[in-house]
Amino acid sequence: MNKTFYKLIFLIVSLSFSLSLFGNDSLGPKQEYKLVVSEIVQILDQNHFKKNIEISNKKVIDNFLTTLDKEKIIFTANEYNLYSLNFSSIFNLKEIFKIYDDFSKRSIELINYQLRVVNNLESLEELNTTDFIEKNREDEIRFDSLADIENYHSLLIKNEFINIILSTEEFANSKSKLLKRLKNRIKSLKRVKSDDIFSLFANAITSLYDPHTNYLSPKSQEDFEINMSLSLEGIGAILSTEDGITKIVRLIPGGPADKSGLLKVNDKIVGVASLPENELEDVRDWRIDEVVRLIRGPKNTKVKLEVIPNSAPDEVLGRIIEITRGLVKLEDQAAKKKKVEIYKLNKSYNIGVIDLPAFYMDFDAFSRNQFNYKSSSKDVRNILRELKEEQVDGVILDLRGNSGGSLYEAYSLAKLFIGKGSVVQVMESNGSIQPLGHTRGSQNYEGPVMILVDKMSASASEILAGAFQDYKRGLIVGSNTFGKGTVQRLENLNYGQLKFTEQKFYRVSGKSTQNLGVSPDITLPYVFDSEEIGEMSLENSLPYDDISSLEYRTFNSTSNIEMIQNFSERRVSDSDLNEYIKDQKNQNLNEINKKLIPINYLVRKSEKKAQEEKRLFIENRFRVSLGLKPFLNFEEFLDSDPEEFNELSEKIVLEEAARILIDQINFNKPKRLSSSYFR
Repeated sequence: MNKTFYKLIFLIVSLSFSLSLFGNDSLGPKQEYKLVVSEIVQILDQNHFKKNIEISNKKVIDNFLTTLDKEKIIFTANEYNLYSLNFSSIFNLKEIFKIYDDFSKRSIELINYQLRVVNNLESLEELNTTDFIEKNREDEIRFDSLADIENYHSLLIKNEFINIILSTEEFANSKSKLLKRLKNRIKSLKRVKSDDIFSLFANAITSLYDPHTNYLSPKSQEDFEINMSLSLEGIGAILSTEDGITKIVRLIPGGPADKSGLLKVNDKIVGVASLPENELEDVRDWRIDEVVRLIRGPKNTKVKLEVIPNSAPDEVLGRIIEITRGLVKLEDQAAKKKKVEIYKLNKSYNIGVIDLPAFYMDFDAFSRNQFNYKSSSKDVRNILRELKEEQVDGVILDLRGNSGGSLYEAYSLAKLFIGKGSVVQVMESNGSIQPLGHTRGSQNYEGPVMILVDKMSASASEILAGAFQDYKRGLIVGSNTFGKGTVQRLENLNYGQLKFTEQKFYRVSGKSTQNLGVSPDITLPYVFDSEEIGEMSLENSLPYDDISSLEYRTFNSTSNIEMIQNFSERRVSDSDLNEYIKDQKNQNLNEINKKLIPINYLVRKSEKKAQEEKRLFIENRFRVSLGLKPFLNFEEFLDSDPEEFNELSEKIVLEEAARILIDQINFNKPKRLSSSYFR
């Protein structure tokens, strides 16, 4: 396997295109576009893992129209039907550009309509209406008339106005801010290029195969590289756009954002100031590359961000943060060790914890056949040696937040704990299956071990966790993993590149990690979990399936799981952190379940106050239980350093994981079973 293959496993990012880049009259298809469409269809038909998929003109145009008008607030029902029914061919790019031209003109007309609505508002009293809007219109029917669409856009902009006022508590300044925001949207609409339109259409084709198959135009290739370079310098975050909002896709282990604890996956970035002393720029509806360039800057300088946390029940409950830019070095992602001491039944137990944020390898040194190249398996092997010398009672391998990396490193790490044997099966698009692992060698560590996972444990992490579970080498503790069990590769086109899925992972037991991920042996409710994150939440994700098992010998390290789970549940049920997490989830769930938003400032102000009071109560009850000083008000909570809470919760998580491992130690002695084989 070459370096490109290893790197592709590391790249779990799906490039997103901003849907708010609307066109102008001079746009049109280039000659090379038709050839590229032919190349895409041919390559995917012959090489994509998902065979025999029917890609009809109807499916493509409906997907393209949905991409443009996901919320069904631009085109009327009749307009949509005419576009869908009259579309002749995926090679008729003039039709595509005509549809996009209609879309862009209508979008600008609606923004101008919203400008008039805002300009005509003179007081807060005009925002106290009896109207409501749907929180999500994806599942609603389309409007019958343009008048209905305009009326809805009037309510949308009033809702946005209310949100701004709730944050600033000042009418005139809020009005000025909103007018500026709308004018900036029009400017953004006019910056679209022909390549942007074609990319949207090409990806309307590719996304029907799976969410990781994408067309990359020459410009989007550059954007892709910008995203990747941002992962190595800047704040260390992978970004994408969704409905015009920049979101955190992934935090780079060891990067400034990761170390700060100020950003989480799925947090929304709505404002950026390249320097703290600068005024925040509203970056809603900006291109992803424009947002990235504003966030990037020299290392050791600070960037100011306006962030709406994923956990916030309302977009009004945002916060302003500052992050110091820096360079993510390989050593920052290196495996690190710590120890947890637990007293149980008048006995002291020392548990070693190996924090592995990524499956890394110095690819350049490896390709040059350098013996001392840096890798995760080498570092973990050295840590295991140190822990054995320190006579720890067991080891926790912490893969939380580990989104993958080198496949070779996954089965090299497995060898340290399992010894020789296959670790994963890889199926090619032609149906051939190849087992991967080490055919020689013995275990470096034979003692009790546990793997700790969460929803962001993906790809190579899932391969390792799945192998541990199949071999019964150690307990898997935490939450369901991400569920990415596919491999992509890049292929050059005459114009741009195509990233497509060509392989699928299977465990030695024959189970797939795709979609379902790896289910933990013991669930730990403290560990990050979200239904909004994971392969299953992505449209057209490849399904779960299974294949024949390999022959492999198991250990006897994971018996008595039900009893160990019961012990843990009793401990967790009495935990202050568990109550805190349940309270937060319940509050967020109540907001998520709301279908309608009132267009009434007084009602919304009252709701915001109630949300803040409830959130403050939850935070302070937990802080008091930990012996910390409660916050005096909600503003003090927003200004607080989250690192204090992160450290405390991390301590609780690792202590419970250590107690689970101690229970495992007392019930089981890890030993390879030699009497029989398992299929």
